[in-house]
Amino acid sequence: MIAPETIRAVLSHWNLSLKTILPDLDLQGSPERALFRTAFEDVAGGLFVVEQIAPRRQERRLFISRILDHLHTGGAKQVVPYLKTPEGQSLAFCDGAWWQVSPFIAGTPLDRPHYIRDAGKGEALARFLCDLSRHARPLTHDRTTRPFSLKDYVLNLEQEIRRHAPDLAPRFTPLFDFLRRSFMEAHDTLPVAFCHGDYHPLNIIWQGDAIVAVIDWEFCGFKPDIYDAANLVGCIGMEHPSGLTDNLAAAFIRAMRKSSAISAQSWNLFAEFVIALRFAWLAEWLRERDREMIDLEETYMNLLVENMDRLKDVWGMPSR
Repeated sequence: MIAPETIRAVLSHWNLSLKTILPDLDLQGSPERALFRTAFEDVAGGLFVVEQIAPRRQERRLFISRILDHLHTGGAKQVVPYLKTPEGQSLAFCDGAWWQVSPFIAGTPLDRPHYIRDAGKGEALARFLCDLSRHARPLTHDRTTRPFSLKDYVLNLEQEIRRHAPDLAPRFTPLFDFLRRSFMEAHDTLPVAFCHGDYHPLNIIWQGDAIVAVIDWEFCGFKPDIYDAANLVGCIGMEHPSGLTDNLAAAFIRAMRKSSAISAQSWNLFAEFVIALRFAWLAEWLRERDREMIDLEETYMNLLVENMDRLKDVWGMPSR
């Protein structure tokens, strides 16, 4: 817990005066994104969230802040920018650390796992991605750097597993081999677009079926245009396998395919992309040495592979 005196000093950079720290107020999003965070009320009655940022994340948070400003100014009202100091800065240095402040946004909790049956939420999730595609068009990718490559990420993880977790390698080798059949070769030909990077229902602040805010932009950037859609569906299936074909996923995919936000070429690789993205989650469980989640991820990925043709049929995508 950070001392109230420190928080008061931090908030003074935004001309905010602390009334009450609210440590029991439920905050959406991943707590790992900050060294410390808490909600508070200021003397004017406003509710906010203050976060302490790791020094190595300072430049990344500045980049994210600029992106959120651009999207919000362009009309993406479900994108909530960080508060600015009177000098127009989104970060302030205080007491030897970097800090950010954002509005606290109240929402209704997801009814887990039953939300996977909610077609209204699927349609709302699709609308946001379509809006993001439109509002992000003016953003340009720096052609001197490569966009994020999920293919390279997966191949590097394969080598890491062989070096540092050789007991796991035989279990995941068939899954790596599956991706080599079509995914690896086609990956680099997919169109690139600006993506949220961690788009799933738990990174949404909901009010009923309405999206009030989309949070946790830590992994945003230029990626294959199918990235967010594939991550979302994969996460819904991880909630419960029936979610892969239930109302939310069906409504989401149907609405997305009616739009032009994702290329036809990418849709043809959608199912393989869902599986490939699970390796990013596997990497997280490996870092945490969470054997239970590693085992669950292996089971889930094998389920996806074994039911690939059925899933493609349900999703309306051609089988190879």
